[in-house]
Amino acid sequence: MKFSVRVAVAVWALLASYASGQRSRLPQALADAAPVCPAADPSASDPTYVLRKPAFEALAKGDQAEARRLMRCAVAANGKDLVALRQLVYLDLNAGFDDLAIEDIDTLRLLGASEPRFEAQQGYLYFKQKKYDAAREAFQRAAVGDDPEVRKDALRAIQVIDAEYPRQTLEVAVDGQYLNRFNDGIVDAYARYFQRLGKRSPLRAYAGIRLLRDTASQVGPLPQIFSDNAFLTGVGLAFQPHAAPFFVSAEANMAYVFYSGRNGTSALVPDYRAVAGYYRLFRPPPESNLRKLSFQANGSFGFYSRYQRDAIAYLQPQETYDLNGGKVRFSPFFQQSFAFDTNQQFYNNTAELIPGLQVSLAHYGGAALRVEYVRGYYLPFHTDSINPYGPTYNDFRVRLTFDKQLLFHRAEVAGPSVEGPH
Repeated sequence: MKFSVRVAVAVWALLASYASGQRSRLPQALADAAPVCPAADPSASDPTYVLRKPAFEALAKGDQAEARRLMRCAVAANGKDLVALRQLVYLDLNAGFDDLAIEDIDTLRLLGASEPRFEAQQGYLYFKQKKYDAAREAFQRAAVGDDPEVRKDALRAIQVIDAEYPRQTLEVAVDGQYLNRFNDGIVDAYARYFQRLGKRSPLRAYAGIRLLRDTASQVGPLPQIFSDNAFLTGVGLAFQPHAAPFFVSAEANMAYVFYSGRNGTSALVPDYRAVAGYYRLFRPPPESNLRKLSFQANGSFGFYSRYQRDAIAYLQPQETYDLNGGKVRFSPFFQQSFAFDTNQQFYNNTAELIPGLQVSLAHYGGAALRVEYVRGYYLPFHTDSINPYGPTYNDFRVRLTFDKQLLFHRAEVAGPSVEGPH
């Protein structure tokens, strides 16, 4: 079955929630097995073959309804009958039972037997139902598979989905890491709710919260602070043309600083920041022999009032190689990380070479485990900032990252649509 994506003029209206109306998979999967089913043969090496054989015979005669019923009987007798489940995907699609086809694909995935073509098909079905977030996740699963044709079409489908303008967006991210060098655990977690100021406007207003904590910082007569420890809440304005790789934002926060006074007392202080950033992922075309390689261009420059009115720049390019295309994905990477600041604090002027390994799950996009070795260098600075650590350092880090974007509403503008196989 060939998958294709074509551009057509369509208007896609709001679907408030794709969670409503979902049905329990097991009762639904057994619904068609309610009529009397032929008995399976438990003594055979393939107990449900006696059910699939007449199903294929019915299919050869053009009786898809009977074939579908018998395949459902096979799944009712053996929930791990992969042959019957794969056939049911197509039979349910042909019968117009989209929800059942989605459930069939979910079941195959839970059994570790889904394929890129099924994931792409689920993406088309979700898009048809205006469940755009679920559609995008399904196409992402299809795009990381080993089928270059399906991957090409899935990436085009993602571009079509991303070409629509989300009006309200919730972004959630967590970055937790352990630094062996300081025996320190650090967490940076935030949530931001964005509202686009107009259907096609590049401006978005947002409100957000952020938590910054670490385990090694100490207070008392001789405080030792290794990382920022604060809870921020505030509002901001972001400028980013849709799908552009760059952004500019400005925000005003109130920060509850956990270790602020001489005796470790907390305090509420204003926190103003303005940041310009760039991020883009470069990947060879699916048919290229280098398709497993990718390059990330990532950088930012910002002004931070609470950090002694400092301006800090970060550059973090990274090269990645995707080793495999299974459910658990292993990706060696090599990152270069550079930091510079105008106040010339030694800890904000560094260069790091970071080889590492990232482990991620194909069906849970946005979550990853990273193991990193760091070779670091302190760059020359020209202030009274005292560096007690010497010119170089080594570190071993373990990071757990998660990020998720939820699109609550899409502008009702004419644009491209995604269509499934035909």
